[in-house]
Amino acid sequence: MPLRWSCFALLLLDFYTAAFILSMKVCVLADSAKFSDIQNKPTISSFDGGLASSESLELPEFSINQMTTMRASFADDLAVRQHAGASAVGLWRRKVDEVGETSAIEAVKKSRLSVTTLSYAGGFSGSAGLNFSEAFDDGYDALFTAAALGARTLIISTGSRGRYTARHEYRLVTQAVRELSFLAEELGVQLAVMPRNTRHSARWTSLHNLADAIAFCDATGRKNVGVVYDNFYLAEDAEALKFAEQCAEQIFVLQLRDAMEIGGAEYEQCVPGSGILPLQETIHCLFESGFTGDVDVQVFSEQLWKQDIVDVVKNCQLQVTDLLRKCLADKTASLRA
Repeated sequence: MPLRWSCFALLLLDFYTAAFILSMKVCVLADSAKFSDIQNKPTISSFDGGLASSESLELPEFSINQMTTMRASFADDLAVRQHAGASAVGLWRRKVDEVGETSAIEAVKKSRLSVTTLSYAGGFSGSAGLNFSEAFDDGYDALFTAAALGARTLIISTGSRGRYTARHEYRLVTQAVRELSFLAEELGVQLAVMPRNTRHSARWTSLHNLADAIAFCDATGRKNVGVVYDNFYLAEDAEALKFAEQCAEQIFVLQLRDAMEIGGAEYEQCVPGSGILPLQETIHCLFESGFTGDVDVQVFSEQLWKQDIVDVVKNCQLQVTDLLRKCLADKTASLRA
């Protein structure tokens, strides 16, 4: 095909994509009334930069994601977290779908647990099995679900390159996230894109380090589009923490997990504080740099998923509380120095 016809085809595809997005924005206005009674959600407390004494210091609240207890039921997830003294949960769309959105909303309200995140939406490049229009439509559905559940942030896995050129895929995905951000703003939900290193990105994303993810957010031009800092997927990004110091306000979620080796197998992770990843350094760096987002514990582990969920959640609660307390002690000491 001559070059001029190839360019024309790409322009035509972009035209139809833009037309589809515009139609979706118009159609969604009627649906948004369904959630007009959504109240302002409680925010997750974090380190206060103005703290002066240990008496006024409080540990930041954190959630334990449903993926950490992947094989438990939705009801058991909530009940066990309540019993363990947790105050927040990160939700997984697959589990929400299993019980139905209405039942999930009622269960979360009854549990009185805060909801930090809902995972995932995205796959706009077609790499996750949906075409662009299907993925975009799914993104709208996910936003309404997140708002109804009281989630502060919807996690976005943008999709890998798929059948597109790198440049075209980037433009397409940026356009999709930008358009979704307008509805997200109306519903009071943030969008956070999740970078993964090349070894674990597969069909999930073409954003492989923190710098790429921040540049993507800047390209959308929207303040309610930020980043998930996952210490496992960014462990091999040598510049991640240094870069995080400059853009902590654009990091909406800190996802914590541990491993026995850097670059280890994805499904051999362990509870934060049980491995060798520099979690304390990561937490300290982000909060010192002005991070005010959510902390979510999300562990992928075949071994962990076989254990009793009561023990798993209790262990997570104890280990992460201890980890945060140590970081808080470091901050207190630096304030007094």
